[in-house]
Amino acid sequence: MNQLDHQQAPNLSLWRSNPIYQILAWSYLLALTASFAVIGVNVVTLIAFILIAAIFILPSPLLGLALIISLTMIFERFFTLEPLMINQIAYKLYPLDIIIGLTIVATALAYWRQRRWPRISWHWPEKLLALFILLTVIYFFRGLMDINADFYVLFSSFKNYAFYPLLYFLTISLVTNEAQLKRIIKIIINSCLVIILFIAFGFLTGEGLWTEFTPLSTGGSRLLAGTHAFYLVLGLLLTLSLMAFRKLTNNNAANAVIVIWLIGIAGSLMRHLWLGLLGAILLLWLLIPLKNKKILARLLARSALIIIAAAVIIILIVNLLPPWHSGQKILEPFFDWYQRLTSIGDVELDSSINWRLVLWQTAQKTWLDSPLIGIGLGKKIPLEFTDWQNFEEIRNIHNSPLAILIQMGLIGFLLFAGFISASAVYSWKKIRPNQALYPYYAGLISALAAILFFSLFQPYLETNLTAIFFWLFLGLIATSRNFLTPNQDYENTPNQ
Repeated sequence: MNQLDHQQAPNLSLWRSNPIYQILAWSYLLALTASFAVIGVNVVTLIAFILIAAIFILPSPLLGLALIISLTMIFERFFTLEPLMINQIAYKLYPLDIIIGLTIVATALAYWRQRRWPRISWHWPEKLLALFILLTVIYFFRGLMDINADFYVLFSSFKNYAFYPLLYFLTISLVTNEAQLKRIIKIIINSCLVIILFIAFGFLTGEGLWTEFTPLSTGGSRLLAGTHAFYLVLGLLLTLSLMAFRKLTNNNAANAVIVIWLIGIAGSLMRHLWLGLLGAILLLWLLIPLKNKKILARLLARSALIIIAAAVIIILIVNLLPPWHSGQKILEPFFDWYQRLTSIGDVELDSSINWRLVLWQTAQKTWLDSPLIGIGLGKKIPLEFTDWQNFEEIRNIHNSPLAILIQMGLIGFLLFAGFISASAVYSWKKIRPNQALYPYYAGLISALAAILFFSLFQPYLETNLTAIFFWLFLGLIATSRNFLTPNQDYENTPNQ
């Protein structure tokens, strides 16, 4: 769409900015989702959730996208993986799925009222993704006829590879101008601010909330859940990019927040997040112009000095306390972090790393039996690791690209890889000359690169509470092809 087309397009009512409307929507849905974390999902609470969500989302589809982001980032598995329980039977109709479905319906209604279709450019990325989704549908029906396929695993894989990718098209349809792009990025960053409460809880209690779902292969306690740390990485990269281009009104406050986020990421003891964050920051460094590199370098140096100074002060204070004083426990997170960091080099002694390597080798042997079309969805493979024997789900081999290759063969893997490559090529042509929005897209690109790196070590594309951000960020990057803005100066354009 060129600039003239954008100016002449009808104004879609995708977002209702009435303050009372927004307050009521967020209050009701936050309260109901919080109840899922406390008492679980039952028929009464789920019906109330559906009705209230429909009331607020159907007139305002962009609100649905905002809710998908925030409720996932705050409540993670209790919004995305909490099943409906009836007579001790779990029905996997998740609140996340309901919001996505309502948002799709609301978007279709909004465009129908205006008698127009969404402006989606059907280039190679969209065509390849559509083929990948179609292939997943075929594999789903193939799995239904396979007696060796677990239906629940099959259906879950179908959702992750066919349903959640619809967020890519949904994002392109909803984010149709600069203001909406900035609004979504702001929502992501603001949701990361809420996670600071979880960091505080972890440090006050000695163990983070909901960390029991990701046990450690080494000693220590996580002070923040791994999924919350994952979300912080995404928000941190977006914030760093905006700070480097002077898009934030108060860089000093943002710098203090970044320090807290870094402490939370370190306290999560998630090693792949540390490595991925470092690599993504280096990529961001390569993406930005020289003058902005200098700004980013000063910001990172300031954050590092604050963290080092705080650590030194804490260590000095604790060492001055009597040996019997409970303040010595303050040092335990430092020892846990150090042990976790050094364990990266002890591959032979780390059970988590060795478990992955053995599982990957077993999966590779299974794939060689059917390299072109794969073994199908919903399958498990036998695993012998030390004295432990089990059947592991292919989707849970802690390497998403490998999981796609094993399940859907070279055909599915090449479609997926082709979609990623085509998205990079087609979007970059629009992003690079768009100086007004380049700071936002640079952050999105570095965050997406981080997600791809993380997916090599965890089932990020096979778990909905992480996979949705992969498709969402790809969609946000693809919006660069749907609207253009006049070139403006990188450094002196204030954020709106």
